[in-house]
Amino acid sequence: MAETVAVIGAGGFLGSALTIVLGRARAQVAEYTRSVPFLPPGGELHRGVAQARTVFWLASSINPAVAEARPDQVHADRKAFEGLIASVGFLTNPPRLILVSSGGTVYDPTQPPPYSEGAPVRPGCAYGRAKLELETLLAGAGLPPGRAVTLRVANAYGPGQPAARGQGVLAHWLRSAATGEPLVVYGDPRTSRDYIHIDDITRAFLAVHRATGPLPPVLNIGSGRPTTLAELALTVLDVVGEPRPHLTFQPARSFDIPRTWLDIRLAAASLGWRPAVDLRDGIKSHWQWLHSPLAPTPQ
Repeated sequence: MAETVAVIGAGGFLGSALTIVLGRARAQVAEYTRSVPFLPPGGELHRGVAQARTVFWLASSINPAVAEARPDQVHADRKAFEGLIASVGFLTNPPRLILVSSGGTVYDPTQPPPYSEGAPVRPGCAYGRAKLELETLLAGAGLPPGRAVTLRVANAYGPGQPAARGQGVLAHWLRSAATGEPLVVYGDPRTSRDYIHIDDITRAFLAVHRATGPLPPVLNIGSGRPTTLAELALTVLDVVGEPRPHLTFQPARSFDIPRTWLDIRLAAASLGWRPAVDLRDGIKSHWQWLHSPLAPTPQ
């Protein structure tokens, strides 16, 4: 794996984990963050992107809560992605461009899950609409067949995930448990979602980079099974142990999806990939990371 892989958004949860995995696989990794832009204002596309075999787009300044409150940031993300597509379009041998989208918010919530890649899309929140707009841009970019791939990732969790506002229920719950605060359950405890560990996600990303033949334009990356908030809370309490955190309950937020999980059979067939991390083991790995020197100090 001598080819260069460009990771745009290398400073985030998924991006930083991906760069580590690519480095272990001996790929040449070009990392781009807000302070190291892939396309400087008025400048040319950085050669790490221009010469890459694969480019991962993981850059985002929004999450579900921010997307509702800050349409300006939604617009900024779109303009940045448009800049990448326009620049890549001038290359003689364009890279495989991988957009990491949201498997939990782009599908039509009125349809019953699990959602396959061909299921109807009708985002019910600003975040899902923003992600679907980027998918549409990529699909219309005019890249050669198999060079434009959208990965719809389910609810990611695991070591390294910050407890950011508006996303990552497990990150919030485990941080709360570590600081002696109650675990806040938003909405109906029967709400079901698809949770996928960071190690399984990065294995899927690596498989996409290594794939030699054409790939489907859209692939779901998830656990393939639903977990209710009640089941999730019980698993967290089991992992955390004593002293047992308290649970508090709040109404659902505007961007919360009642039930969603993904059909992942196409990813298995196309990549030879399947999730391997058991939910309890994955939560335990996150809990242990929070108690390691690598975790940030709680604020």
